[in-house]
Amino acid sequence: MRKLGEDFENEVRRIARYKWPTAQFEGAQVIDGQERDGVFETEDAVYFLEATVSENSKKAREDCQKIFKLISAHNRTDSLKPASGWFVTKQEPTAEQRKQVAEFGKGQVRALSFAQFQQSLVDVRGYLAARKNHKFGSVRDFSGKSNKPEVSFVEIGISNAADDSVLLIRDIADKLLAGCHVALVGQYGAGKSMTLRELFFLLEGLYAKGSISKFPVYINLREHSGQRDPVELMERHARSIGFESPSSLVRAWRAGFVILLVDGFDEIASLGVQGSWKKLKDLRRNSLQGVRRLIGDSIGMGVIVSGRSHYFESDAELQNALGLSDGVVLSVDEFSELQVKEFLSKFPNSNNSQVFPDWLPTRPLLLGYLASRNLISHIAVEKSEMPDAVDGWDYLLGRIYKREEGIDTNLDGPTLRRILERASTLARNSSDGLGHITPKEMNSIFFEICGYEPDEQGLLAIQRLPGLGIYSAEDESRCFIDKELADVCKGHEFLRFLNDPYSSAQSVLWEGVMNSCERPLSQVSAQLVNRNFALRQSGISGVISQAISFMTDRENLACVRGDIASVLFHGNTDLEIKFEVEGVDFSGCSLIFNDEMPNLGLLSMSHSIFDELIFESSLDAKKMPIFDACLIGKIVGRLSRDDLPTDRFKINCEYSHFDGSATSGAIRDASISTGEKVLLVTLRKLFVQSISGRAESALFRGLDVNERRCVPDVLKLLKKYGLATDFSKGDGIIWLPARKSKFRAQKIISMPNECGEDIVVEARAITA
Repeated sequence: MRKLGEDFENEVRRIARYKWPTAQFEGAQVIDGQERDGVFETEDAVYFLEATVSENSKKAREDCQKIFKLISAHNRTDSLKPASGWFVTKQEPTAEQRKQVAEFGKGQVRALSFAQFQQSLVDVRGYLAARKNHKFGSVRDFSGKSNKPEVSFVEIGISNAADDSVLLIRDIADKLLAGCHVALVGQYGAGKSMTLRELFFLLEGLYAKGSISKFPVYINLREHSGQRDPVELMERHARSIGFESPSSLVRAWRAGFVILLVDGFDEIASLGVQGSWKKLKDLRRNSLQGVRRLIGDSIGMGVIVSGRSHYFESDAELQNALGLSDGVVLSVDEFSELQVKEFLSKFPNSNNSQVFPDWLPTRPLLLGYLASRNLISHIAVEKSEMPDAVDGWDYLLGRIYKREEGIDTNLDGPTLRRILERASTLARNSSDGLGHITPKEMNSIFFEICGYEPDEQGLLAIQRLPGLGIYSAEDESRCFIDKELADVCKGHEFLRFLNDPYSSAQSVLWEGVMNSCERPLSQVSAQLVNRNFALRQSGISGVISQAISFMTDRENLACVRGDIASVLFHGNTDLEIKFEVEGVDFSGCSLIFNDEMPNLGLLSMSHSIFDELIFESSLDAKKMPIFDACLIGKIVGRLSRDDLPTDRFKINCEYSHFDGSATSGAIRDASISTGEKVLLVTLRKLFVQSISGRAESALFRGLDVNERRCVPDVLKLLKKYGLATDFSKGDGIIWLPARKSKFRAQKIISMPNECGEDIVVEARAITA
């Protein structure tokens, strides 16, 4: 109890020093042989404080008598400088305590709670009220019309890779209350902003009850690009939410009375492709200077800062750029099957008995979007028609826009979908590829597709275009609600270019983006293009050559060159003519070089960025592209620069690091059973090398005779334990990884002996 009282007195004195900054070096004093909790003298006044955790009325009387005695003594010696007294209680003063203060303080002593005393430093309740009415990061209801979610929060597991633990919201709150600094990372739509919002309301509730003395401050970094001074950042935050006293919020932060929740470290800067790995790291670090100083100056305060996975090259870079040298890095997991059902049960017309396809995304944002539009039932019933996310989103967009035609507009479904697909092109100029598409740009898209300016019906159509959500309510701009949805749209846009390059080039919007964006088509987009030609039973080689010929005399449209390269990287078509690509950012995807790859020996890549190149054991180096002056992050399957084919990798390429052990070949060389080797190699092929499945025949490649004999039994185990599913295609069987089991599969691959999975035990028993 005594320590509790001492701690409380320290907190009261800390507020007093910031309330009366000219007296910040003053505090407890011994007067007439007795210790007084606080004496603070400024140029204008003297303040006497007593602080107590007790609700005893006798204690209130005794303290007030002390304070009044001090005031009287001061007034006798210094009539020019007024004195006043403050009696501060941990909880709201009781009626009896207030009575004692009124009687013995004789109008010169104020009785107030700790919260009220703190309120004199900053209007906490005013701040919290203003903050609750402002948007929380990317949180929206699933209609896209409000900043408030329409369904209650469903707890998502938060993983700590350092100790393999899973934390809940309350666990993270406890860390913040203990003064820990935390980074929270996850993919788009995984629930980072929702998690921080839930933390905000949990901490706000604890503060309102008087359980904690610190209050949460939630900052959207998207609103603070370019700010390098933490005080300026904090003041701008206050103004952006409509809080009337920015300086008081700064004082409260300086006093250590806040818990910082900082959302979107990846939304504060954009990066180019020129330079070196060091330069890119420096750019990321410099863009976060204000955030880093804010965190660094938050001594003794809990801080959590969130952003996209893989924005930084490593956890070490993240900690350095954000100033989290002693911080904890946590990851937002995707929903489990049970969490998916719990989440969907909150929507009208839900049916928990439905069975969903494995490709169905398990991120809250996307699930909510589909459920709010009653599309989940279509997915469950017709799941056999969409084996993975590529085909799934293509199918869904067809269904969505078939339903949309004739609703409040005379535009047909295909035309509305064309507008969405052209919007995906404009979205490529944003850092995340999801867009900040203004109303003016949407009107321009409408004109290009329809040939006339949008009338009232047309404006309504583009405002409610399915697949887009609100980016900013202030300017009514739009963004895509899901990356894979956007990627499917981008794939269809590129198909139009391949089929008729000259018509695509007539679009001012299209040409402008292709001249400015640096990121090429993703694996999802490229796979859609390749599959489209496969379904037509017409070779893509001819149209690729046609597109390259179209680019021959054009120095612009660098991103188109990257798009062509991406289609080649993720397909099985040999390149038949020389092709050069320069200045394209391929970060965010892994490229696999093995005996299955097409012949890309005529492809030359220069001044481009690659996150990861993976070398399988069996490889004809002559089929590889030439890399010239490229920045390459991780090289997997090679030990050093000297281990690379010199005719394919020029001496002026730069590498972050090499990993010679993380390959299928290394797994096969390990001292484990044959069945276990085949399991790990197969998991790696499904979950590391491809997100969209592998032909069953490909799962036998690279294995010796005895290992091949184990493949059928291993595939049965994968199906039994829900890690993969098979479906029949015209030219054979395709095996698809269960996306919701991605982290589980990675754990098995990285630590088969410690993962605790029964599938590993059963695989060990498989013999040739």
